[in-house]
Amino acid sequence: MNARRRRADAGAGAGRDRRTPFALRPALRLGRRLAFAKAGRAALIVALIGIPTAGFAAVSVVVQSTQPTQAESLRYDLGHAAAQMQVVGPDLPGMRQDPVQWQYTESAKDSPVAKSDGEARFADVLDHVPAGAVSIPVTSAQIVLTGPKGPIGIQAVEGAVWSRVLDGHWHVLDGAAPTSRDELMVTPATLERLGASIGDTVDLTDPVTKRFTITGTMRDAASDPGAQGVFVPWGTTQPTTGTAAAPFDVTVYLASDAPTWSEIRALNAHGITVQSRPVVLDPPDERLHGAGLSSPIGWFLGAMALLGVFAMFEVALLAGAAFLVGTRADTRSYAIVTSVGGDRRFVRSIVAGSGLVLGLTGAVLGVALGTGVGVLAFHLADNGNVGSWPGLHVPVGLVLSIGAAAVLAGLVSALVAARAATRVNVLAALRGSLRPAAVNPRAERRRRIWAPVLVVAGTVMTLACGAGVLLLNDRPVQQDHLAWIVGAGVAIGPCLMQLGVAMSSPWLLALVSRTATRLGLSARIAARDARRNPVRTVPVLASVMSVVFVASVAITWSASEHAQFVRDYEYRTAVGVATADVWLSNEDGSDGGYDASVTAKAAKIVSGVLDHDHDHDRVRVLGVAPDVAGDQPSTLSLLHSWGRTDCRANDTTSCSRYLESQDTSAPHIWTGTVDDYAVLTGHRPSATVRDALTSGRAVALWPEYAHDGQVRLDQFRDQTTDGPGITDRTRPDATTSIPAVLDVQTPRIQVGVFMTRETAERYRVPAVDGMLVTEQSADLTPAQSDELTSAWQSLGGEDRERWGGPYFQYEAGPVDAQGIVKAIVLALAAAVTIGATAVAIGLARSDGRRDDEVLDAVGAAPVLRRRVSAWQAAILTTVGAVIGTLLGLLPIRALTLRFTAGPTGTTHLPFVADWPVLALLALGLPLLVTAGTWVFAGRRHRVALRRTP
Repeated sequence: MNARRRRADAGAGAGRDRRTPFALRPALRLGRRLAFAKAGRAALIVALIGIPTAGFAAVSVVVQSTQPTQAESLRYDLGHAAAQMQVVGPDLPGMRQDPVQWQYTESAKDSPVAKSDGEARFADVLDHVPAGAVSIPVTSAQIVLTGPKGPIGIQAVEGAVWSRVLDGHWHVLDGAAPTSRDELMVTPATLERLGASIGDTVDLTDPVTKRFTITGTMRDAASDPGAQGVFVPWGTTQPTTGTAAAPFDVTVYLASDAPTWSEIRALNAHGITVQSRPVVLDPPDERLHGAGLSSPIGWFLGAMALLGVFAMFEVALLAGAAFLVGTRADTRSYAIVTSVGGDRRFVRSIVAGSGLVLGLTGAVLGVALGTGVGVLAFHLADNGNVGSWPGLHVPVGLVLSIGAAAVLAGLVSALVAARAATRVNVLAALRGSLRPAAVNPRAERRRRIWAPVLVVAGTVMTLACGAGVLLLNDRPVQQDHLAWIVGAGVAIGPCLMQLGVAMSSPWLLALVSRTATRLGLSARIAARDARRNPVRTVPVLASVMSVVFVASVAITWSASEHAQFVRDYEYRTAVGVATADVWLSNEDGSDGGYDASVTAKAAKIVSGVLDHDHDHDRVRVLGVAPDVAGDQPSTLSLLHSWGRTDCRANDTTSCSRYLESQDTSAPHIWTGTVDDYAVLTGHRPSATVRDALTSGRAVALWPEYAHDGQVRLDQFRDQTTDGPGITDRTRPDATTSIPAVLDVQTPRIQVGVFMTRETAERYRVPAVDGMLVTEQSADLTPAQSDELTSAWQSLGGEDRERWGGPYFQYEAGPVDAQGIVKAIVLALAAAVTIGATAVAIGLARSDGRRDDEVLDAVGAAPVLRRRVSAWQAAILTTVGAVIGTLLGLLPIRALTLRFTAGPTGTTHLPFVADWPVLALLALGLPLLVTAGTWVFAGRRHRVALRRTP
């Protein structure tokens, strides 16, 4: 009997030593059942995985739909034509084009085209059209068209673009195509602007005089529906044979004859590039290096990968906390599995199977929802402009990758819970005990060591790598990627710091718990619950901290960039003043200087357009002295600067770029009246300035131009654009000293010296009326600018060729354009923080059934639960937001940590923290979340029932 028992015991022991076969299918089946056993918990995890997945899928569809396929590109570029030709360089050999990106060219070293001096002749593209080929030449011209509502100046497309051959690039909308040379087509917006209808006649008054009949409407396929445009037959402004336009302004479309690659190379030798449909579809192995490297899709994929990793991290934190809470709630189930022979592999597979099933569910729902939202967004945004929205594209590979990442996120989120499920106390779990797991002493010791090590190492790495990036960027020659490699440490360092802070979160929560004892019962219960249940509080705290960290980095970077912009900003005039220079050009494109008669005509035309605007002051004409020489020899009168010339970097005072600039829109010598001076400076001049101007003296607005109560003008004779130029060592041919007073503005404006016209005439200052000045409450709208251009093209006459029209530069000051960025960052941070807090409160409510039983037993009021939930939200979001905000300052501080002035000519980013916005992020966001929790959490009383197992 005893021997038989010993043999049986020995057999049982051997059986325990042998590892049982791994049953994957039963484990996955149990995991699936447990995954959906609690509908609320399953819905939470599926939402945590599915919502980011849907967002990424929708963005992928929308962005991919902005990238044309090769067929769509050819459809717009050629329509139904076989090829197009265009002159891009002089008629010299040495240039070659890329076969696919036909406008991307290179010039062979030491070739004739590389050595050309700009005087070489350009070929006429019409002379190189293949013999017998059907061609459609197209160019553009500025015309003046008069309709029932008056004349308008507009850009016209000249050529038979309504041909079916070009359908795809241009498209006829209504009416019929012109059949004679006195018919034209317009866009619907231009038809309305003219006040005409299809079948009406309009008059072309410039550059030729002719009457046309409108036969229909059409538009460029890559233009918005409201775009302006006129389409006239070839020969309206061009000769019927040859071209009068600039050679590179003419494009010739070939209806059916597509040049071969050898023929294209022959045309390249004449400076002509060709897009041939057969060559693009089957390109030769002669692509140019660098062609195709400017595609934005690479940047998009990189940004998607970076954001995807961050989103997976957030999902793993929050979903992992949900899995841990669920595992603790299902402890009895896992104990039963273990008690009937399930080993640790089997239990881990059950939990991992739950994560796999929920991750797959979230991925499928997210991909389906995101794809649908992306398709809907495309159809809502598509306005018919194929340049912006060439077609609906669903990137199947990218969407499947996003779905796979979502499944992986669900599986990774369940792995920590799977490990915890194998460490349950079977007997205690079968009895129904739900005490928190005891702290592992070894793990606690490791945490005490690694937490401060990671924080210190991350801080040192961030600061050292930031200083390294600055040193590497200061090198005179930078042909490597060392700065990017070292800069990775600026990103890795804060991650190590956050990991160290997350490891030390239980200590932080313990400290908060001791502090909360003085804040009342609800605060004490919430703090103790957060400290005793780190499995669901630490991930939420880490999630809030990481999101706020990213927001803090973005806000600080934006504030620093704006501070640099403000530091380097140079005011043209006082705020609210618009200026336009009337600088003319000659027929050959060379500088033509100022002309008082043209300026007077321009002022009259501009006044006629702007006089109906009550927010506009009268247009003033001010005199200016040219700083730029023309083609013909002339005498330049330049202000003598008594300031420093050894500036290492630009600033807005003694080392301003304005002191050394030669810009026709910002001259140094201005002439006008006292009222004109008041407009330029934005305030009433002082009595000293008024007396100086009326008594024949000048006013120097920069101390660099005043010396001993005078300003000095240096005259340089026989100056031309091709001359050697004027340097600090060039001696003036003559000098003139004018008595002056100093009136330095704060901030300084780009007006060097101001005097009256009488003073300028007395001292022979060559000032000419050439600047239009007006006061406005805001910048001109696009419609006003278009109206000004149209008026000048209609009424400018012969002077229209000498001056392109009024372009007013409005001085608005250094406007902070980053406000929208900060708002978006705060909104995203708030959304993620609210979501994380909702998860934390939901898990606390799900995990706190015993607490509800105790509170019900002692007769606690329902409002106590709301207070506990609000305090839980306040504790987790405040600790996470404050730490994340402070850590977010470190990377920007590292990238601005400069101990020397740096090389000459370099400007560096200052460190500026936007403290109000950061305070809103660190304190206002937790306050908002806490208020929301108080309003929505715990309003429904759940009766706690103790169920006996």
